[in-house]
Amino acid sequence: MLNPLTIKEYAYSLGFDIARITTADSFPIAEQVIKERIAQGLMEGLPWFTAQRSEVSCHPDVLLPDAQSIITLALFYLTQQPDEINDGTPRGRISRYAWGDDYHESIKPRLQQFAAWLREYARGEIPGELETRLFVDTGRMVDRAVAQRAGLGWNGKNTNILTKGWGSWVFLAEIVTNLPLPADKPVKTNCGSCEICLHACPTQALPAPYVLDNTRCISFLTIELRGSIPLELRPLMGNLIFGCDICQEVCPVNIVAERRLELRQDVNVGGEREVRFEPRLEFRPRATVGSSPELIPLLSLTEEQFRERFRRSPIRRAKRRGLLRNVCVALGNIGDPLAVPALIGALQDHEPLVRGHAAWALGRIGGEEARQALQEALQKEEDGEVCKEIQYALDGLKSRTR
Repeated sequence: MLNPLTIKEYAYSLGFDIARITTADSFPIAEQVIKERIAQGLMEGLPWFTAQRSEVSCHPDVLLPDAQSIITLALFYLTQQPDEINDGTPRGRISRYAWGDDYHESIKPRLQQFAAWLREYARGEIPGELETRLFVDTGRMVDRAVAQRAGLGWNGKNTNILTKGWGSWVFLAEIVTNLPLPADKPVKTNCGSCEICLHACPTQALPAPYVLDNTRCISFLTIELRGSIPLELRPLMGNLIFGCDICQEVCPVNIVAERRLELRQDVNVGGEREVRFEPRLEFRPRATVGSSPELIPLLSLTEEQFRERFRRSPIRRAKRRGLLRNVCVALGNIGDPLAVPALIGALQDHEPLVRGHAAWALGRIGGEEARQALQEALQKEEDGEVCKEIQYALDGLKSRTR
């Protein structure tokens, strides 16, 4: 008979920090919640996130006929605290998960190796061949619902999975298999009366416990949104240019997990094992990314330079035009006149999205040089939406000089 502890120990040997098992039964509550959020308009901007998708993602037997079990895994990605650089240069902030290599490229080979080992370990345990389906957050799998039911963690009020010892600073992955395995029980832990994360969100993207308004989430705005960032939300985004960790940074559970960065102590995980924490090299800040890059040089990146600088980085997902759009917003919020020449240059960018947000930033910073550049750009601009952005910026400048 297969020993689930042996399976978990192999997961740990591959570098995963938590391994749990649940059944492949459907997730009707998750399906209901997803459909409600879609009907409420909270998932707008994610065209692939449909009610029809939930009818697949919440039913493992649709993903794998004869599915019996799901092995759910977590990998801790924190490596250090954000850099604190006070050199007088405008800098942006990047979500911690994106400092290093793309986690998909790091986790997928581990899952493939795990599946190959499981196939050998389970040989002869079931009639026919063992089958698996592997997921690293991009496939049709409700990974947080799986993690909660398997006892990997509990649902936080910021909609993230919180785990004992590692907080929500984890990547989730799953192996769906037709191998029957004993299931772990959900944990009884919850957030209690704590609502710190709800009140910390600058854009009020957490209107109620366990509810995320995707359309106001800074992670969505800086990564998934392909068009213009709503005017009313831009001033609330600070210098965040890719993702947001605010609701995680204020979480008491996560603050405890962060101490591991300093102590590097042995940790008891679920009463099963003692583990020595060592930050993973692949998630350390890359020299070309870092945790707080200089903003002004980013505005001059060509498409080729963008691809090269962020090769194997999650930041590729925003694309050049999305990242430069975010940079413009951050520079407008910082308000340093040092950025004016670069933003004037961005008014000539080949992407209308960049030109429009550069105009907004110039309007925020102000000054005669910015005003003249905006007026000249308005005379030459042919894109209607960019013209509206320029006029909005000029109107703002006029109102401030009255």
